[in-house]
Amino acid sequence: MVKLQFKYGLPFCSIKLIYKDNEIILDDVLIDTGSGGTVFKMDKVEEIGITIEDDDTIETISGIGGSEFVYKKYIDLISIGNLNLYNFKIEIGAMDYGFEINGIIGMDFLKSVGAIIDLDKMILDKSH
Repeated sequence: MVKLQFKYGLPFCSIKLIYKDNEIILDDVLIDTGSGGTVFKMDKVEEIGITIEDDDTIETISGIGGSEFVYKKYIDLISIGNLNLYNFKIEIGAMDYGFEINGIIGMDFLKSVGAIIDLDKMILDKSH
């Protein structure tokens, strides 16, 4: 179970990423059921060695805030409390949305872990 923080009228949490034995904790990550994919801020994930390489494909994603370019990487682990996925593909982009945000947890992650979002209690958990 993870306690969600209410910022800008939206549910945020902290997450852990592991990539090639390097670990980072990211705060200010949005839980977004309206996003199909999980995306993280390029400046932050570079701290653990996630960078664009020659063979990476650059794609355009679009959302309510507009469009942006992203590239995709498999990470060793993404962890939100007791919700863990190994060898999970994330998107990396600039994420310049005009407010403090380091990532978006999208439906790809939420569905894969069987997440349950309780907005009354402001918690994220998994189905039992």
